Parts: sequence; structure tokens; C-alpha cells
Amino acid sequence: MQKIPLSLARKGMVLEKPVLRDNGLVLVAPGTEISDSLLAKLENMGVQSVTVEGHPVEMEGQAAPKSFQERIDGLDHLFRRYREDAWMNKLKELIRIYLKRRMATAEHAAKATHESPGNTQAASEQK
Repeated sequence: MQKIPLSLARKGMVLEKPVLRDNGLVLVAPGTEISDSLLAKLENMGVQSVTVEGHPVEMEGQAAPKSFQERIDGLDHLFRRYREDAWMNKLKELIRIYLKRRMATAEHAAKATHESPGNTQAASEQK
């Protein structure tokens, strides 16, 4: 998920979070695909930014999202003050298992996409 200025939002991006008015009223629900007309309406309403799925825009001063392996590697640092706490160590291990599963799922999905029948690159590599 990435929060971006409305000026960088493009047709086809999908909202990760709802667009809200100042009073909390939902203007646009999460999961909505952005269209040109929606962009114009949001601009007319004075919306400054939206939160979209993924990380579609590289913005100066904003770090790229961490990979699952980087997150796993950072767990020891995050839990460094709790080395003697059995419950915190159990929590750290559960997070590590979760991240490894997410990483495996992402790798599997990427591999499946790469090997899909419509993927000409994968077909040419198999020859």
C-alpha cells in the first residue's frame, strides 16, 4: 500500500483505503478502481492524496517497501530488548513463520505468473 498525492494517481490503480471527508464520511470505498472521472471528482472535492494498493509510484524521499527477507532479518533488531522474555520470543518466532509463509506464497505466485501459458517469455525459455 502506498499513500500518494492525487496528482500522481492514475486510471487503473486500486484504492487500498477509503477516501474520507473531513467528518469521516466515506467518499470512495476501498477496492475501487480509479477512473478518469473519479480522479476529476476527487480533485473537485479538494482531495489531496489517496492510498492505493501496491507500490506503483517511486517518490523521492520515500523508501521502497522492504522485502519479506529484509523484514525477517530485522526481527532480531526489533525484539533486541526482549531476549529474555519467553512470550516476546514466541511472538517473534510466530512473526518469522508468518513472513516466511508470505515470502513463499509471493515467490510461488511470481513463478506461476512467469510460467503461465500466455507468457511468451516463459515459453521461449522452455525451448
